[in-house]
Amino acid sequence: MTSLAAVPFTLKRSTDMWTSGGEYESTTQTAHGLVRLESDRLVLQWRIAVQTQLMDGAGYETREEIEPVQEMVIPLTSVAGAVVPRQRWWRFAGPRLVLTATDLLAFEKIAGQQGLKLKHPAKLVLRVRRADRLIAEEFAAELALTLARTLVEGEEPVSPRLPVGD
Repeated sequence: MTSLAAVPFTLKRSTDMWTSGGEYESTTQTAHGLVRLESDRLVLQWRIAVQTQLMDGAGYETREEIEPVQEMVIPLTSVAGAVVPRQRWWRFAGPRLVLTATDLLAFEKIAGQQGLKLKHPAKLVLRVRRADRLIAEEFAAELALTLARTLVEGEEPVSPRLPVGD
């Protein structure tokens, strides 16, 4: 299978918690990954870095863990498309690559119970560095072209219509 395009991305989730003993715990999970388009599938690979900060009356402690690389393969039949929204806010927050699924189970491994939670299960919003914005736009265009080709190739030939008589 030929790899057509690839985009590096990040996903982030944070939780903060005060315990009954007056301790404060902040946990940030950052997934650094790569989404790649192959001839008939999307491949997402990511590694999660977990940083936990603990504060109590005695001091401050930071722990860091790095999980092994995980991979998810999504057939193109489960993908509706991708877009890099052109909004003004990306200047502050950075651009996003938004993947949309045709199947709610498509992003379950990265965003389900064990993964990073999503606001909507059919949309995977990936942060992209400003320097990679054009790569993300190219990726979205190549995905749209690949989906269109798949749709055209998968359709049955249409029989020509005969003109209706006068």
